[in-house]
Amino acid sequence: MTCLRSHLRIRMLLGIALLTVLSGGSAAAALPALTPAGYGGGGRFTAVAVHPGNPDIVLIGSDVAGVFKSTDGGRHFRLTGQDLDGFSVADIVFHPISGHWVFLLSDGGLYASDSQGERWEKISGEVRYRGRFSGSRLMVFSRYSLWIGTDEKGVFQLPLNISKPHVVPVPGLDGTKINALTIHRNRLLAATSNGIYRYEAGRWKSMNNGLSPDNRDTVNLAGDAERRLYLVERSRGAYLWNSKSARWESRGVGLIRKLPHGPDGYKALGVHPVDSADVWMATHPRTWPHLLLHSDDAGESWRPVDNFQPAEDTPDHWAIAKTVSAVEAIVFSQARPSVGFLTDWWNVWKTVDHGRSWHQLHHGLQNTVVNDIKVHPSRPDTLYMSTWDNGLMVSRDGGLSWKRKMNGVADGHVQEVVFSHRNPSKMYLLANPWHEKEKIYVYRTFNGGDTWEDIGFDRPDMPLPEKGFVSGRATNLAVDPFSDDVVYVATNGYGIFKTVNGGKSWQAASSGLDTPYLKGTGALVIHPENSRILYASTQQGGIYKSTDGARTWRRLSSSDAFTFGLAIDPSDPEHIVAAAADKTLLISEDGGDTWKARKLPGIARPHIAAGTVVFHPQDPSVLLVGTLAYDFKAADGLYLSTDGGRSFVQVTMALPKVSINDLVIRRTEGISAYIGFSGIGLFRIDMEKPEK
Repeated sequence: MTCLRSHLRIRMLLGIALLTVLSGGSAAAALPALTPAGYGGGGRFTAVAVHPGNPDIVLIGSDVAGVFKSTDGGRHFRLTGQDLDGFSVADIVFHPISGHWVFLLSDGGLYASDSQGERWEKISGEVRYRGRFSGSRLMVFSRYSLWIGTDEKGVFQLPLNISKPHVVPVPGLDGTKINALTIHRNRLLAATSNGIYRYEAGRWKSMNNGLSPDNRDTVNLAGDAERRLYLVERSRGAYLWNSKSARWESRGVGLIRKLPHGPDGYKALGVHPVDSADVWMATHPRTWPHLLLHSDDAGESWRPVDNFQPAEDTPDHWAIAKTVSAVEAIVFSQARPSVGFLTDWWNVWKTVDHGRSWHQLHHGLQNTVVNDIKVHPSRPDTLYMSTWDNGLMVSRDGGLSWKRKMNGVADGHVQEVVFSHRNPSKMYLLANPWHEKEKIYVYRTFNGGDTWEDIGFDRPDMPLPEKGFVSGRATNLAVDPFSDDVVYVATNGYGIFKTVNGGKSWQAASSGLDTPYLKGTGALVIHPENSRILYASTQQGGIYKSTDGARTWRRLSSSDAFTFGLAIDPSDPEHIVAAAADKTLLISEDGGDTWKARKLPGIARPHIAAGTVVFHPQDPSVLLVGTLAYDFKAADGLYLSTDGGRSFVQVTMALPKVSINDLVIRRTEGISAYIGFSGIGLFRIDMEKPEK
């Protein structure tokens, strides 16, 4: 078993937790100024934990951003997952007696905190939940133990009454995906896709009486400690355990199925801590419509809950409605039972009246994948941000407020937006809508994004190679600086396409491009002085160059390197920098004829790459490089060069090290840039240029 890290000792006696960090440390260097600049909300919130004695302290888990913390009852949140190396959170739980002590289960492992979630220490990398679609309550306390459910290795136990605790497997459900855990009448229960199991006398025993053999996909499990116990079966809904007959009894499914559109799947479950007859259940996130249902008679009857009130200052988003998006977790405060929190696939909601009405929370909840950032050429406070799910967002005040600009664009992910060099009101947009695979979706506007027209084209009718990194998605846009009717689109699998008439017709432009797998900000760039010259960085193929407007391409080396972002020095177009795997930069001083590899400092890990690179527009001696990580792991943050790329230093930021997707340096004195992250939204960073 993986033990606690050597500088961490955990002692928990009689349920009281103490944590001592034994490592020393020197005073931290001054950090650069970081300002959140993206809209709040906007992603999938997977878990919620409320401090057992203080409902103003709330932790919210994300599927891509780690953990957010509030100390004012949810009015404001901030990120506290700097110590995590996995950002898909499956569950968070406070110790019921010592509220300083909190545990977190993610795709990166099992973590502990002695500071109410301010700092985290990894307990185990083996005990983890890698599935992107997690269960509900996956960690529960008994008197002297924490029990943890995983999606690959069954259940684990963390004894808390020994001086050096370590996780141990609980045999019997090995290899089983655990959907939920609970403690009922001093017994541990596990919900699985094959039904319910009870752990007693060192063995797991089936507890499926009353469940049909064909309907035992139990996705949730909850109740009070002694009286009522509920489960949710994926297709049949809620059941209540009858302890006298030792059977599960169906609760109100027939009435639920008569609701409009007839939902056929259920998942989330919440039970009021004072009166367990008060219970909530929601439709499964993958079904439609998304409904929250409430019963005040232990499931005998149900009614839809539709009293959801968006905040007046919430930014525009696709999911604004009078009901929830897709519920993940429902938790009530033990200390103040009228207070509860609900998370879904777009928002966090709070109730102060026992769940009768819900109010949206969003300040600081930047749970957003940013693909691309553009600053208006003549209005520096106007930002265009391309995001997953919410599409194109526009701010007129430097990131203080945002409006959605998707009139005419299919809902889903926006990859990039590019201004015409001649007329900034003319723009092109590249999108990857949800579930749409027939076309490459390209749009054009003449009014700054108020309305868009579709100028896309059919995808090639050809199979993609069976490579894990090839998706077929559209990835990059480039507009000719001398003719804004000449536009290039790059893809991860189908190569490059070109139009010379503003999108009326498109042609393949990949001849000689043997590895047509482009991905990364700036993976396709046009020479600023000669637009017939283009560069393309590819995955598993290195860098290519065209000198005839993308009619033909030649590889600039025999390397099979994975390369991502490209940047051309604005003062010297022969100086080109490409971001590559293994925290490596490829640098050319002669227009790509020859290249030198330069490693970024620090420890090189195989899952971390240099991902995006950008020159300062006024001082090309300044470069910023953002790192990315494969498989949703922790990246290595931001690097700075002030000597044209000959040397780099790491920039310390008090943020989780999620991948950096894009960087834009502002035209100001000093070094001020926008950083678009893969999960934690948009931040502005301000720092002085170091003196030589």
